[in-house]
Amino acid sequence: MASPLTLFRGPFVITGLSGGGKTVLSRSLEDLGYHCVDNIPLDLVEELFRQSEDRKKLVVVLDVRATGMIERFPEIHARLTRQYETLSLIFVEATETVLEKRFSVARRPHPLRDRALDRAISEERTRLEPIRQLADLVVDTTSLSPHDLRRHIVELAGVDSPAELMKIEVQSFSYLQGVPSTASLVFDVRFLPNPYFEESLRRLSGTDPAVAQWLSAHDEVLEAVGKIGALVEYLVPAYAKELKTHLLVAVGCTGGRHRSVFVAEQLARLFEDRKQPADVYHRDRDNWRY
Repeated sequence: MASPLTLFRGPFVITGLSGGGKTVLSRSLEDLGYHCVDNIPLDLVEELFRQSEDRKKLVVVLDVRATGMIERFPEIHARLTRQYETLSLIFVEATETVLEKRFSVARRPHPLRDRALDRAISEERTRLEPIRQLADLVVDTTSLSPHDLRRHIVELAGVDSPAELMKIEVQSFSYLQGVPSTASLVFDVRFLPNPYFEESLRRLSGTDPAVAQWLSAHDEVLEAVGKIGALVEYLVPAYAKELKTHLLVAVGCTGGRHRSVFVAEQLARLFEDRKQPADVYHRDRDNWRY
């Protein structure tokens, strides 16, 4: 078994006890850019490795349901490790008590559903013990929450900065059309001077140089942009530390055409200056009615 400090780069094969956390592990690796294939027939595993364009980013999840798993997987694993020296086999497990508790609240039955749950868990553990002995890493998830398990695999995969995982989007919107439902941060900029009341600017948008110049001439606009930007800069590392992979910063004004668009553009520029580019999207800018 590998030491706790060992870094694993892939490809990965994940297996272990049902309810142990295989799905959490695979999804965590998927967020790191790995390609995950779940519960593939054993007959296709080696062909999948051969056909994969980027094997080091491949994750195969197998469990006791795979036909021939107990009898055939050890020899398949032996051939794969000879061909792909960086292959890592991860085995997840937990205590019987914890697994029983997880299945008591889960909607899916245990794969060995034709027997009592405690017996199914015990029998699966016995069946998979030879495969457990082959593992490069055994992860006991008994005392780990899904979040803790996710953090564990991210660290083992060698991610130096959690911010690398985060995709940032800045979106302007109109309050008349509603607040974006998936927004993590929402800023209401309806308190700022409104270009709408300037006849020459009304039909333009916040991306137009004339509107940007008009707004930039107001000290309260620049002050607000600075303070909003400082708060977002402070919060991004905190969200990253919690392994958040998508951060939507929403900026709203009445019509979603002038003030929110301008501020969203300024925030996106701030991220670009910090070498963490953000996608910017103006949801309601072009839906505005004069």
